[in-house]
Amino acid sequence: MRAALYIDCGSIKAEDIPYIYEEIRKTDDLVISKMFGVEMKDIAEIAERLRIQNNMHCGDDQTSALVALAVEVMADAVGEDVQKIYIATGDLAVLPLLDKLKLMRTSVVVIGPCGADRALIDNSEKYTYLEVINGGECTAEIPSVDEIAGRIYSVSSYYNGMGEDVKLEQVYKSLIRRYPDFDVRNYGYTHLSTFVKKNVSGVQVVNDDCGGSCIKIVDDRKNIDDFAYEYVAGRGYTIDDMAELIDALREKFPGFAMENYGYHTDYGFILSFSRFQIWENKGIKMKRSFKLSSRSDEETEES
Repeated sequence: MRAALYIDCGSIKAEDIPYIYEEIRKTDDLVISKMFGVEMKDIAEIAERLRIQNNMHCGDDQTSALVALAVEVMADAVGEDVQKIYIATGDLAVLPLLDKLKLMRTSVVVIGPCGADRALIDNSEKYTYLEVINGGECTAEIPSVDEIAGRIYSVSSYYNGMGEDVKLEQVYKSLIRRYPDFDVRNYGYTHLSTFVKKNVSGVQVVNDDCGGSCIKIVDDRKNIDDFAYEYVAGRGYTIDDMAELIDALREKFPGFAMENYGYHTDYGFILSFSRFQIWENKGIKMKRSFKLSSRSDEETEES
């Protein structure tokens, strides 16, 4: 895909620019690249080495530089055969520019620091953390692994209801629409398929007929039920806090989330077990009929 890159040197360090280039060139053909800033001497060498077309000194303040960046982006988006635009910045001042590009239905990726204002991240079509592409740790406030796993299961379940296995690419697009800053590298993984295998219960990654990867729903509710019943029975058929069982399920089944099974509260999930009842508002008790049945079986075996 033909891509253009615009770098705000007021919020992007010179040493980070090669990483940005490497990131883009993994998937796209970079045909336009421009830098904007007040003081450009520090990045002149990098600009020459990376063959950046325009290394612009823009007035005496950051505002002038960002205005010049916006003008160039709009001009190139209209007049050049560019299919995707990358903007490297951490400055909120580009929000109006992002809004205009959305109206033009131009594909835009923002690359910026973990410490950027959340408004910039949430208003981006796609936001990539600069520290992550540098090989560092994501320090931004991102959705939990369980939240992402629940979303993946929800999307997979939707397609399963239509008789289809969802493609990993479709899952990724769904995640980006809800979480513009989603990237498996934020969680220490390099592939979405590995993230799914390690963190999403009730599914498996399979190959489709075209050589791609899909997610197939696997009914593991029986395993969940069996473990839960054994766990509660092993504690005298009663536990004081249902959260104890939920924690035990998460430890036993990596990526376990109630949302995977259509529930959003502890109460609703516990009541979905035919052998359980709520005890003293927050505890769990095995229903008496099941306990008596178990004891009768034991007595029969002993006799």
